[in-house]
Amino acid sequence: MTVVLSSLERVRRSKVIEQAVSNRVQRTGDFIIRKLAQKQKLLSTTSNGQVLNSVAPLVVGINGAQGSGKTTLVRGLVEFLRARNIATVGFSLDDIYLTHREQQELAETHRDNPLLQFRGQAGTHDVELGHRTLTALLRNDSPVDIPAYDKSLNGGYGDRVPLAEWQTSTPPIDVVLFEGWSLGFRALDDREFAHFIEQVRRSGGVSVLCKHSQKYSDQNLREINENLVKYEGMLYPLIDAWVYMRVADADVVYRWRKEQEDELAATGRPSLSDKQLEDFVTRFLPAYEMALGKLDNRGFISSGLLPAPDTLRMHLDLERNVVAWDHKF
Repeated sequence: MTVVLSSLERVRRSKVIEQAVSNRVQRTGDFIIRKLAQKQKLLSTTSNGQVLNSVAPLVVGINGAQGSGKTTLVRGLVEFLRARNIATVGFSLDDIYLTHREQQELAETHRDNPLLQFRGQAGTHDVELGHRTLTALLRNDSPVDIPAYDKSLNGGYGDRVPLAEWQTSTPPIDVVLFEGWSLGFRALDDREFAHFIEQVRRSGGVSVLCKHSQKYSDQNLREINENLVKYEGMLYPLIDAWVYMRVADADVVYRWRKEQEDELAATGRPSLSDKQLEDFVTRFLPAYEMALGKLDNRGFISSGLLPAPDTLRMHLDLERNVVAWDHKF
């Protein structure tokens, strides 16, 4: 009897989640359609007698913490938009990670920085590849090969998938969805970074503020911060609008990843131990501690083509439920 109830409960929970995801996709999809209409109207006009590129797709950046449901959202949005005859392609910041060999070289040349020993942080992506891919998609005049990355290769250290296995996007494309847990993170200026370090070192390193950053040196953290400048210059100006899956506390990332690993283990698939998971997640959390405050206060960098607001925010609770929506900047 207990097994039956458990099964019924799983079905009920699955339906609740399915409905919540459907509502999330609907609301986000409607925002994207409005922004697409704005861009198409803008690009069909003339400026100083010159006709602008009327075929460039809308590029939407999607930021959300690991485990927040970004991949599920993108998958749902692709279906939602295509069902409305809006040609859509999606890929991830993860897809432009450095190759395994390049990551090994980076780790070797930055042996004093634990944050750069493994993929994830700013500096471990091929930003030029991302720029070339987005620029080609914006031209919308020829097929574009979309990069792909397989995290299971090389014993979990990952590697870029061979070019022959990349999916090809065929024009015309109306919407590009580009997602990533750190996509949109902005570099702190000198004053902001000094304030951040003050918080990190406050009370002899026992402050609860920025607690995950306390184990790293100022120089370790400075390198990650400085690496973001390249993303700001080469990727973000190509993005027209943003969807921000906001969490109030980055510590929830560990909990969400633990749930994912437990689900993998329950089905007999390879998963991380608690110790491996803690080591993995704590390498990412300093980036959240550096970036989230500025995102909330200053917003995202974008192309600037569209009228404000250019960001749709969904506020997530500890169970990934959307508790509020708003528009920002």
